[in-house]
Amino acid sequence: MRFGGFVAATAALVGTLVEAQSTSIISGDGPPAPSLTRTAAVGSWTPKSSSDGLTTPSLDGEGRTIYINSASDFCLLMPPDPTKQNLVDAEAIAVSYCINPTNGTRPMPDGFIKTAHFRRTPEYVQISGTYDPAVMNLGTNDCGGEYDSEGAEGIGNPVGVTMKNGSYFTQFMGACDIPGSPVFCMRMCPSYGYCKNIYDLMGCLWNQPGDYDQPQAFTNCDGNADLPIGVYNSSYTFSQGQSVTPPPVTAPASSNCRTVASPTASGVTYTWNQEAAASPSSSASKSGSAAGASGSSGSSGGSKNAAPSLSGAINVYWIGATAVLGVMVGGALLA
Repeated sequence: MRFGGFVAATAALVGTLVEAQSTSIISGDGPPAPSLTRTAAVGSWTPKSSSDGLTTPSLDGEGRTIYINSASDFCLLMPPDPTKQNLVDAEAIAVSYCINPTNGTRPMPDGFIKTAHFRRTPEYVQISGTYDPAVMNLGTNDCGGEYDSEGAEGIGNPVGVTMKNGSYFTQFMGACDIPGSPVFCMRMCPSYGYCKNIYDLMGCLWNQPGDYDQPQAFTNCDGNADLPIGVYNSSYTFSQGQSVTPPPVTAPASSNCRTVASPTASGVTYTWNQEAAASPSSSASKSGSAAGASGSSGSSGGSKNAAPSLSGAINVYWIGATAVLGVMVGGALLA
């Protein structure tokens, strides 16, 4: 009995350690924001005069109004200061950057959006595409996370987002869905089933099937209705955390597709724009230390898509092996 009790206690301890370490591996805080090597000169953009009584857009606006109207007219939530916050750190404080800013939002920087594909279906509107991380000083190893209308406490992540195209939304942004091709996606829905926030580790390709690989393309399409997120058929619905993850569903069929011009440059350049700062014609000034810092930064909470910690995994298995050896030795002594 003494040996059996010792074995049970040791197994429980190992299980607790493995569970705790697994949580650490799955979650994480993401890499620090890239350090600036230089700053860019602010662009020539000036806000349009507002006659609707709403707050005027600005380069430092704190507005959180978002909309999806077309491939050349939409908003994305991003860090207010990407020299200090990565995509995960900003989940609680993100602000809106819009191609046509309004109500205290910020203008989308020129050259940031590389491709965009708009889809209108009976159940949601969606924008998906690719972006240039250097324009917003976002890390090329920043896997990002989920911004959504619910959040962990049902009040939104970030709080206070105003939507023009629905009652629910989810947004993913990051560089890990397609290595070497950072992607973004946002979906707005009248009902929760198509904008669930319970698959926050799954990324764009799984949550919002769409177009992510058409080079230099901007398209507007109608789309057929598909099944709610996570539902594969009448008898199977996937739950995040199951041992086997099914592949993403195929994007629903599209129709009435039209290729449109990319958004017109409007002179929007933020000081952290490393693409502009590196240009020979830029009047940028050097500042800060070299880019490419690595490690972990503090988290504001919420969902995360961070890379696993190999050293942490090795440590927990070493602890487990040591515990098992202890069981064997203890058993021999107690026998």
